[in-house]
Amino acid sequence: MKFFIVGLHSSGKSDIVDVLERKGISCGHIFSDITTPKDSIYNSYNYELYTTKDVNEVFENDAYLFVKECKTGDQKFYEGLSRHTFENNDVFVLSPDQLLVTSFNNVDEDVCFVWVDNTKSNRYNKYLDDRKTYNFKQREVVETEDLSTFVKTIYTKPMLYFCNEDPARIASIIYTMVKYPELQEIFFENYN
Repeated sequence: MKFFIVGLHSSGKSDIVDVLERKGISCGHIFSDITTPKDSIYNSYNYELYTTKDVNEVFENDAYLFVKECKTGDQKFYEGLSRHTFENNDVFVLSPDQLLVTSFNNVDEDVCFVWVDNTKSNRYNKYLDDRKTYNFKQREVVETEDLSTFVKTIYTKPMLYFCNEDPARIASIIYTMVKYPELQEIFFENYN
């Protein structure tokens, strides 16, 4: 089973991935051909940097779950999730707008969404604590624009839901589910 950690910006997704990677869980990262990464540009979590040629090859070979064009100021770039990254990792992070353009057609493995929910005030405090510099309000608009569609999409697959939860605790649950698949049903019964 593949696990997609989804949630609004500054909800703690990257903190969960940090714990999982330290514990040896393979986490796939979104690719981008952004030429000059800046703190002021929101990224879902540590882009895997591709060249424009790499992005074109992924696109031409239909080797992706999603590719989308992004624009910030005068900088245009692409981001996406390659099929190679998907096949070789267990856990991924997606923002709601990325999830909405992700295709799970021709995916042979089961997928579980781990929805990390948090109040706007808690997310804003985390944004300040982490000293993020992207535009919080702008990102909020992008991610909440199609929130009802996002919610409908997320309920199409097995799901775990956490609200205002400690990221280390969520990471522990995902770790257990990856390492001990026979215990997955217990978590689905209690966190769905």
